Amino acid sequence: MLPTLVRGTDAHAQVDIRDEVFYQFMPIAWRDSDNDAVRFGDFGGMTASLDYLEDLGITAVWMNPIFPSPAYHGYQHGRADEFNSRFGNESEWIAFLEAAHARGIKVFVDFVAYGISQDSPWFESAYGNPASEYDDWLAFTNGANTEYLGSVYSTWNGDTVGFIHWDLRHPGPVGLVTSWAQRLLDPDMNGDFSDGLDGFRLDHVWQTYPNGPDGWGYHIDTFWAPWRSALRSVNPDVFIFAEQADWGSYGTELFQGMDAAFTKPFEFAARDALRFEDASGLYSAMDNTLRALEAAPNPGTLLCIIGDHDVDRLASSIGTSFEKGKTAAAVLLAQPLPPVIYYGDEIGMRGTKNTGYSGDAADIPMREPFKWNQVAGPPMSNYFLLNNAAYNGRISRDNDGRSVEEQSGVSGSLLEAYRDLIAVRRANTALSRGTYHAAASTSSQVWSFLRYDEGSSSAVLVVINVSGSTQTLDLDLADFEVTGGTTTPTDLLTGASLTPISTSNQDAYPVTLSAYEYQLLDVELVPPPPPVSLVDGVDIPADFGTEALLTTQDSGTSFGDDTSELDQLYLRSQHDSLFIGLTGNLEQDGTGLVLCFDTEVGGQNILDLSNIDPPPSGPRELTGLRFDNGFAPDLLYFVNSFGSTFWVDRFSLRTSGGADRVYRGSGTVNLPSGFLGGGNNSAGMQIAFNDTNTLGVTESDPSPASTATSGFELYLPYDELGLSGTETAFVGISAFLVRGNGSVGNQWLPGVGTGVGELGFSPDMTQVPGDQYLFVTLDPESTGTGEIVPADRNTQLHLVGDSPTADGARLAFVLDEATDVDLSIHDIQGRRVRQVASGAMTAGRHEVVWEGDLDSGARAPSGIYFARLSWSYRAQHARIVLLN
Repeated sequence: MLPTLVRGTDAHAQVDIRDEVFYQFMPIAWRDSDNDAVRFGDFGGMTASLDYLEDLGITAVWMNPIFPSPAYHGYQHGRADEFNSRFGNESEWIAFLEAAHARGIKVFVDFVAYGISQDSPWFESAYGNPASEYDDWLAFTNGANTEYLGSVYSTWNGDTVGFIHWDLRHPGPVGLVTSWAQRLLDPDMNGDFSDGLDGFRLDHVWQTYPNGPDGWGYHIDTFWAPWRSALRSVNPDVFIFAEQADWGSYGTELFQGMDAAFTKPFEFAARDALRFEDASGLYSAMDNTLRALEAAPNPGTLLCIIGDHDVDRLASSIGTSFEKGKTAAAVLLAQPLPPVIYYGDEIGMRGTKNTGYSGDAADIPMREPFKWNQVAGPPMSNYFLLNNAAYNGRISRDNDGRSVEEQSGVSGSLLEAYRDLIAVRRANTALSRGTYHAAASTSSQVWSFLRYDEGSSSAVLVVINVSGSTQTLDLDLADFEVTGGTTTPTDLLTGASLTPISTSNQDAYPVTLSAYEYQLLDVELVPPPPPVSLVDGVDIPADFGTEALLTTQDSGTSFGDDTSELDQLYLRSQHDSLFIGLTGNLEQDGTGLVLCFDTEVGGQNILDLSNIDPPPSGPRELTGLRFDNGFAPDLLYFVNSFGSTFWVDRFSLRTSGGADRVYRGSGTVNLPSGFLGGGNNSAGMQIAFNDTNTLGVTESDPSPASTATSGFELYLPYDELGLSGTETAFVGISAFLVRGNGSVGNQWLPGVGTGVGELGFSPDMTQVPGDQYLFVTLDPESTGTGEIVPADRNTQLHLVGDSPTADGARLAFVLDEATDVDLSIHDIQGRRVRQVASGAMTAGRHEVVWEGDLDSGARAPSGIYFARLSWSYRAQHARIVLLN
């Protein structure tokens, strides 16, 4: 079960927005009321549009900035205690707010807090004048105040737009932008919020701003969190949501100072699913989105979008048919997060970015005037008339069927489909507040899931065909409880009754969907309890115990402090699986963890992944890496991360060269769960990755390695590793980190030793001190660590000379004290074939020769063997390849 509820804290009760349906419009393009020369959208037009919005079912609107700005979109604006004269005055604005609130519609405005127009007293005073009282208010980058962080460009009508960032380390600009926002919440500061905003949408927000000294103070913890607190002191129910600057991020890292972010990764996944008519990406994208929300370190929620003003119009992206548009509406309005509709999507407006237009006019095709009328005219805006190229190349045309006038009240129209879906969502708590539970089907072109509200015990089964062909499929509902043994689905949109779901057919419930059809079915189903993850990525040393520690890092990290490191490797076995713990970090920039296993005859001592194309980057570049003699892995796992997501690929290494890749799925960084989504994971491996570690090795000092407690934790069934689980096995393990470009760092377990830096591309590990692998014995009768704990690094059993060998093997080891030892040779099935040495040995270095014979005296056949050295309750293994 994946929760969708907004979480709260003791300090502040989070505003509950689960019942909201948001709508975004651009003020200049929305609706005109005074028929001015180019019919700019205005505040009067906003008020006049409330009938339409209310009838559509909208409960909240957000709009792009309304403050003074030469730009048509309103960004790079001036002071926010004034209004853009294109739109009207303060009294007209307040009239709109009061009218919206009277209808139960909340209002949010985009607000640029990190900078100010150059057409402002602060810039005009301080530019070129370091003696200005505002000198340290602004982000000047030279002493003469003639260079700065900002921009200058020409907007759609030829006007110049100049912008400069604030230096938000200074209390002056912080206090200024805070006071503007506070007054917008309650203009007369009387505690009556009917004439004020309900909150803000914020543009391009970073968790940690990457530019300038201290990021110019523009960080979540240093600016946004205190800013939100200041706004809450005026209106405790203010709601603040942000567009994350990194569109690959889920945005949950912003919750320290924001109440919500947008589902940007899901937006692109949904568009791909609809464009290519393949629903598989919807499952993984929604799973990852909800897992990211669950893993968020601070309370917050996500607003679901599949269109906005920064991307091509939805219809142009997925296909312009109205039927496909209805399917897109179902995807948006049946999913579990508060939806946001971009103006015009509900009537199928089209438009794509045109880089042939100058300046910011390139985006006008995605932001054309809303089509109220069949034929252009009042109250439609005509703002793009001021850019000849954009106007002459306009996408919207008279009588194109994509207007309110042509669709309103027309049965089967796209607009009416939106109205119906919104009405059903708002009327059903399972759809507005319920949890999400994916339901497998036999069609890759159908997205199916259950929405369930525990409080009302209501459930809606959603099935959406994203393809243009009829789909006849079976739904697997075996894990769901059928209340009373049978339930008759009722379509909430049509009222039709379908074939009952019962305990006898729930594992293959038949459904037929016509092209682009969707069904929202009222059912009496109860979802199964959430599965239990076997790994969580935290408290690894405590979970495994000291007896499961295999090796500890002995090299400072070449990746830099608190970026990427491997500190300790733990392993625990049970009857049918392995648990592996790797403490450390992995930078979320594509850097990869490589985990290699030598489980069978063959494998690759010199890696060859030359046939593997990215993504991901990194594996193919490992081609040519040579491992130590005695280690030839046949399996390689590659884990890398961008933003909040990590991806897992499994490579079977062919002895003859090349590799076969299987994508195992993706997980969410810092989520205490090992479940992977979106891949082929038939054996059920689990991996959790917690990246909060700030301890462990540093760039210069490996000694704190044992202080790290979080990192990677894996559950690997023996089936995943190709092991039978019924016989003793010797398995070799090696782990290391590689940059996205294929350069191998010095973070290996077992380690490379002190003083060894970045290893570079395709390193030869035989030239690196020590052995960067170890072997463990897996006993199917073991329920704990068994004989898998290696000795101190100096006691590592290793071959002297080359392998393969035709002359037997010379084995070397060092004992730190006198003790009884046993050295024996085992075949690949784990059976002992030769006792080489047994009895008391002195402290120091020893070499023992195995002549390649059996206990019977016969010559051992060619093959892989393992030397096993045991002493003082410890064990070590070395691999021998014998060729006769």
